[in-house]
Amino acid sequence: MKKGSEMKKKGGQTVLSEEEEKIIVDRLKTVGEWGYPIDSITLRLLVKEYLDRRGKTVIKFKDNLPGKDFVYSFLQRYKAQLSFRMCQNIKRSRAAVTPELINEYFDNLEVELKDVPKSHIVNYDETNLCDDPGRTKVITRRGCKYPERVMNSTKASTSVMFAASGDGTILPPYVVYKAQHLYDSWREGGPANSRYNRTKSGWFDSFCFSDWVETVALPYFRRFDGVKYLIGDNLSSHLSLDVIKKCNESKVKFIFLPSNSTHITQPLDVAFFRPLKISWRAILKDWKNGPGRYEATVPKDKFPSLLKKVFETCKPDNIISGFKKCGIIPINRKPVLAMLPGYGVSDSAAVSSAQSSAADTPGTVCETPIEAIDSCFKELLQQLRQGDSPKPRKKRVKVSVAAGKSVGVQDFVEMSEDNPEIVDQAGTSTGTSTGVRKAGTKITKKNKKEGNPTIIV
Repeated sequence: MKKGSEMKKKGGQTVLSEEEEKIIVDRLKTVGEWGYPIDSITLRLLVKEYLDRRGKTVIKFKDNLPGKDFVYSFLQRYKAQLSFRMCQNIKRSRAAVTPELINEYFDNLEVELKDVPKSHIVNYDETNLCDDPGRTKVITRRGCKYPERVMNSTKASTSVMFAASGDGTILPPYVVYKAQHLYDSWREGGPANSRYNRTKSGWFDSFCFSDWVETVALPYFRRFDGVKYLIGDNLSSHLSLDVIKKCNESKVKFIFLPSNSTHITQPLDVAFFRPLKISWRAILKDWKNGPGRYEATVPKDKFPSLLKKVFETCKPDNIISGFKKCGIIPINRKPVLAMLPGYGVSDSAAVSSAQSSAADTPGTVCETPIEAIDSCFKELLQQLRQGDSPKPRKKRVKVSVAAGKSVGVQDFVEMSEDNPEIVDQAGTSTGTSTGVRKAGTKITKKNKKEGNPTIIV
């Protein structure tokens, strides 16, 4: 070995150096924290762009684009830091929850829940238990494109209200069927003290929620003295003046979670519903393979017994963990703030802007690897987070034409030229016009009788 040369690793050599790969690993973790984790094809395209920026040509890559094996080997080398997992989508309104909103919520929470016992704090939320046990991996012959399993399933679901206190106590469930009437057989065999109701839509309405408060929540709270709290979302179906009055009589107060934040602030959503639905799908699959193999869907008289089996699998530890993760018991805002995309990661730390102009110009050789990698990720984040600004919607303009006559764009332009004070393209009226009616005015019956119908262009 020549003096000063580095010893190569045993086996095949990686295309990127260890330093370059570590930088990419760090940036992958950063964009994941921002709420924009990338998939395998995007990683391959980023590596291609990086190689092009550095002026490198890899012979075994077609047009410098890595193959699928590159991603697999890359993740294997850094499996201690990265993992390839299924993700769930959240709305931009949820991702837009700000640290300021969360801090304001916890400022109020610290005042309300000061020295309140765990048993006096109850979180409630409704969920649906569907009639589909879900997909699973099966063993089949190699080359089979569409493995299928014989099992009846539908898109039907049943709404259930769950509630649990901060000490791990799970209140009886409240079931709402989609039906016009309620029958005795639909209430037999369920969890102890569970309640049942029905609505036309199958979801909770104000009446069902009021009944849940009277028959489930208030009987639980009557065992305790002092002020008690119900924590939940501020849905209109979960709130009415009568409910608040009844709760005030029993010294029960409502605390509403910040809008679009239940995925990080609601204990049931964070740590309870996922294991609950995993158990439900397993129990449902066993039932469909056994007694319910010939049933098209879960009959309402069988649902309570299945719900009881699921209810028995619920663990108080999950409830306690949910209250802790959501920073309610004990009061601690840091775990919730840590779940916000990009919290604690500044733009400079997320993707440091390249100082040289070469780093911002595609196809130009960059001075250092870190500048090239940062520039690639910076462009990706700018595209995902900002993108094209939405165009304002144009208001529809009503134009008067003679009956039986067609109208085109040129006719509208001519009418605009003949009437300089006509409605502009945005639809705001700058004056009166004979060709286009003024915004906010009505078409009278007299005008319609004169043969001047209105059409929309």
